[in-house]
Amino acid sequence: MIVAVIAVPLTSLTARIDRKKLLLTALVGYVATNVISASAPTFTVLCLGRVVGGAAHALLMSMVSAYAAHLVPARQTGRAISIVFGGASLGGILGVPGAAALGHFAGWRIALWVAAGLAAVLTVFIAVYLPRVGHGTQAPSFTLARKPGAVRAFIQALLANALFFLAHNTLYTYIAPVLMAHGLPESSISLDLLIIGACSLSGLWASGLVVDKSPRWGLLVSGAVMVLGILLVCGHVVSGVATVAVVALWCSGYAGVIPFIMSGAIRTRATSADIAGAAVNSTSNIGILLGAAFGGRLLASYGVQVLAPVAIGLTVLTLLVVLLSAQAFPAHLGEHEEA
Repeated sequence: MIVAVIAVPLTSLTARIDRKKLLLTALVGYVATNVISASAPTFTVLCLGRVVGGAAHALLMSMVSAYAAHLVPARQTGRAISIVFGGASLGGILGVPGAAALGHFAGWRIALWVAAGLAAVLTVFIAVYLPRVGHGTQAPSFTLARKPGAVRAFIQALLANALFFLAHNTLYTYIAPVLMAHGLPESSISLDLLIIGACSLSGLWASGLVVDKSPRWGLLVSGAVMVLGILLVCGHVVSGVATVAVVALWCSGYAGVIPFIMSGAIRTRATSADIAGAAVNSTSNIGILLGAAFGGRLLASYGVQVLAPVAIGLTVLTLLVVLLSAQAFPAHLGEHEEA
């Protein structure tokens, strides 16, 4: 919730600050949140530490795509964003089970101290090796749009993003009962999710190959893969271990969506790349929140079996939005198209 609310205003307020210094500030925030949480004497202090982490996360994820875009030629913006989110996904795949295992064997405070140490090492590495990039001289706003319809295209990209996240999280938030309904034991869920997360990297890899060439068709294919995977879950076509493969297919399609949305929002030039990234970050978190709440209500009222059909309907609706958003997601990009 914190990320959804503060991502855009925080990015706007820091628009004049050197991007590398801002990136390092966000990473110092990661160090601070883990140090505060690991040493927290009370639950109130622990919550304060997590608030600091939420702010740092909002700032980092809002600017990191734009930072990556500044490091490469304009025609490679989408691929750079794919690599960024591939790293984020890999971090989640390795970090979540790793931290959980460390917390189990050594205690949660030790896990947080280790996270703080890793964040500190990363901060030093970036300070030494990552170059500075340009930053704006004034706070970004929609008035910077350079072509008719830019703001409309930007809003279309944000709407598609929120809907994709809503569709995915309506079902995926409750993936554990879904997997168990398909015959998988509760004891295997953690390993199943690790496999699914690892397989989802293939979607980011595939999208990186076409995101700077055919945004619309690549996004539609990614969404169609989502629909296919969820449809197989919905129809109980598979059971047991095969369900993991089907969910991995769906999540690969979902992962592939992200670079198309982020690069599409940046390419509209309705605002600065940093504000575009912040807005996408904000709408992503709104989609996550609404998806979890909506899915929870459906689960409580109608049972797990209704989640997949609703997720399919929402994904199809999102694909219709993409089809009607030609300016945000053009069929083809020229060789020297600006990002």
